[in-house]
Amino acid sequence: MQTARKVYPNPIVLLACCLAPAAQADVGPAMSGITARANDASTVFWSPAGITRIDQPELVVQATLVAMDSKFNVDESNRSGGNADSDFSLLPVPGLFYAQPLDERWTAGVSVTVPSGFGNDYGKTWSGRYLVQESELTFVALTGTLGYELTDQWSVGGGPIIMYTDSTSKARVNNLVGSDGRVELEEDGFGFGWQLGLMYDISDTARVAAVYRSEIDPDLSGKPDFRNVGPLLENTLKAKGLWEKNIDVDFKVPQQVQVGYFQEFKDDWSFTLDAVWIDTSEFGIQHVSVSDDDVSFPSEFKDSWAFMVGLRHEYRPDLAFSVGAAYLTSPASKSKRSVALPLDRVIAVGAGVEWQWKGLEIHSNLNYADMGDNKLDQDGGAAGRVKGSFDRNHALILDTQIIKRF
Repeated sequence: MQTARKVYPNPIVLLACCLAPAAQADVGPAMSGITARANDASTVFWSPAGITRIDQPELVVQATLVAMDSKFNVDESNRSGGNADSDFSLLPVPGLFYAQPLDERWTAGVSVTVPSGFGNDYGKTWSGRYLVQESELTFVALTGTLGYELTDQWSVGGGPIIMYTDSTSKARVNNLVGSDGRVELEEDGFGFGWQLGLMYDISDTARVAAVYRSEIDPDLSGKPDFRNVGPLLENTLKAKGLWEKNIDVDFKVPQQVQVGYFQEFKDDWSFTLDAVWIDTSEFGIQHVSVSDDDVSFPSEFKDSWAFMVGLRHEYRPDLAFSVGAAYLTSPASKSKRSVALPLDRVIAVGAGVEWQWKGLEIHSNLNYADMGDNKLDQDGGAAGRVKGSFDRNHALILDTQIIKRF
């Protein structure tokens, strides 16, 4: 028996859950332009050196609606139950950004976002129910940023990140005789990190930027809550000291480096290109599992890369259109992938429109993301073996931001 969390730990790795809870604001479709565009207060979070481009107080309120659809099919298993249930969910995601110039060179800003979070419900009766039944994970990040214009071309910015993590996970328990029991683990905690950005204006129409975000180690722990567990298994777990064992979760939000380029052309066209390296080989998470002598096991990942490209056309001063595309390499190999965290490559495309209304600027992006088939073959010992892939695994994301300049 085991249970696990499906985790997407930062604003770039959230590409792995199809750009879903992305606080995008001035960021273009498919997260294009996250590093060097920097044209509104959302740069407080995405590219801290870019806040020096804000020349008046500015507030961005963001709302995202994510429609996610997935279905895991089992090819082979030594447990009964067959395929997982179809999983469709609607996820609302908020965001808030504010930037305030302090003088000609200094600018300060703050953001409250849900940079990532995800959930999955495979069902109570499928073949992998002893591996994972349901998982939910949410992050809330508070970021403070201070930017300074070093020269007419160079700017620097950065500040602290406070991240709150809340996780709940469930799995069925194999009683061998009678109906299944279940186990649930809930935990939450805070972690602290920082980010640093640098931006260089090549000319009035071109700039490059880079951002580094540190690793964050939220302090998470909890005790599994067992229910309807048969007396034989209960006594065995108690005898081995596993029944009320506190699980210290070895959890890490990985460090990352992003670089980006912005180029404005004639006739009101502009182009962005971004690349992000994510240190997911250091991404740690302990899944809860009951084996002969322990109640947890680690997941294994490899470093991943994300690439985004965007194109924007200002049709007139109060109306603009944009398109974008993104590709994220898989942070897990087939041999190491688990059904609790089946990360694969992500391909995303999107389109956006910007317009003005009663003194407000409104941006809307519609994105589609394909998260891959996540082929895997996992042997969980007493929890059973599952081999299979996702028949469906995609999402549609409608993201709207309202920008007010004071």
